[in-house]
Amino acid sequence: MKFNNYLKPLLSGYYKHYRYPNQRLALVVGMLPWKDIVNEWVFESAHVQIQRHFDKQYFNLWLKPFIQKVNPVIYIWGYKAPQYFIEYVREQGLDIFFLEDGFIRSGPDDDSSMPPLSIVMDSQAPYFDTTRPNDLTDLIANFDFEQDNYDEVLAQEMLDYYVSHRVSKYNHQPYVDVAPIYGTKNKERILVLGQVPLDDSLKYGGGEGITLLDVVKKAIKESADAQIIVKPHPMTLDNPDIVSTLIELDCLILTQSIHLVDALETIDHVYTITSLGGLEALLRGKKVTVLGRPFYRSLALINQNQIHVKKSLITPQWLYLVFIYQLLY
Repeated sequence: MKFNNYLKPLLSGYYKHYRYPNQRLALVVGMLPWKDIVNEWVFESAHVQIQRHFDKQYFNLWLKPFIQKVNPVIYIWGYKAPQYFIEYVREQGLDIFFLEDGFIRSGPDDDSSMPPLSIVMDSQAPYFDTTRPNDLTDLIANFDFEQDNYDEVLAQEMLDYYVSHRVSKYNHQPYVDVAPIYGTKNKERILVLGQVPLDDSLKYGGGEGITLLDVVKKAIKESADAQIIVKPHPMTLDNPDIVSTLIELDCLILTQSIHLVDALETIDHVYTITSLGGLEALLRGKKVTVLGRPFYRSLALINQNQIHVKKSLITPQWLYLVFIYQLLY
């Protein structure tokens, strides 16, 4: 166990607690790549930061007594901490925030090594966890558009700007003209969005056990005559079996880095499991099928007329709520 990553921060935390007993302390678990900017993310004036990989012995001998004595506000990136630790925090009703990349992760001049341009924080669970309530799903379910100062004109302007300025989660990729890649359009065009295998958004978003090939085969079954274009996660391209199967299924595989907005050009229908790209496609008026249970699943079903509800949110309202959620904390 490295002293500087595990023990020294707790000793520093004890000192800060006794030096300033009336000030809450933040305990940041993980996020070491962003250690120089974490102070801008936490609400407390002081914080300590520990490595997220720790065992039960460290937890029981060091971390649990520290939490019981100091009562810090805890910050975790997604679920990147031991499960028993998260369960303990919830059982004890401790103050916690789950952090994730914001819905705009990078700007045009950024690259993947840069810190996130924005983050989202949730006091219940990461937004991708739809197995339990979180602040985003609560906001979507309970926001009163007639009473909560909703600005319909602003919401439409936000959506228009979002679409016309090609805003996406990742905005650092250069423009790519997909016309020569896709070829002449003479039939329905479907885009399948892949995801990181074993990603937490699959595990906690109803997508566990569903593979990229499952999504592709569903698209083919439902639209046998369509052109199927697959935008896989780069990790998937390392699997020759998956690539050969996609080729056998007569899919066009996008192997180069392409901005999602470019990839959506001339697309009629998007298939994915839980990818946030599905929401971005919906905001651009595309038909979307999700095989998992992402937080925007109801919008996808409504747009396909698969469910009928007496009062449903329209697209500008979804964008409005997503960015209110990003500004909650």
